Amino acid sequence: MSIWQDHAIEQRIREILASVPDEGHHFGLPFLTAYQIAIAFDQRHPREADLIAKPVGGKDTGRHDSLAKYFANQLSRRIKKGDLPGIEGRFLNGQFLRSLEYHNRGETVASSLGRADMAIFRLART
Repeated sequence: MSIWQDHAIEQRIREILASVPDEGHHFGLPFLTAYQIAIAFDQRHPREADLIAKPVGGKDTGRHDSLAKYFANQLSRRIKKGDLPGIEGRFLNGQFLRSLEYHNRGETVASSLGRADMAIFRLART
């Protein structure tokens, strides 16, 4: 099997996406970036995050792989194959975008994507 299947990663990500408040906005549910998903996952499921063995992410980690990148790739690939019903993926265009910063455990995490397009995800409204 795989870590994804053995540790119910999909279900845990669905729970993270479901925890975003539905404010009844006419655009539907809000999207989360892969960084937001990775930070929430790391905080809620540290044991499983340790098994994946990747840092949450950020431009100063000195690594080219991260939990955020892993989730973005896995979610994108599975959505494309039709294996994740009820989860939508889009991308945020990087034009004119300078940076995005996140807060994780009292530290600021700057996106390593810079001006690149960024994957975003949400539960599909039923």
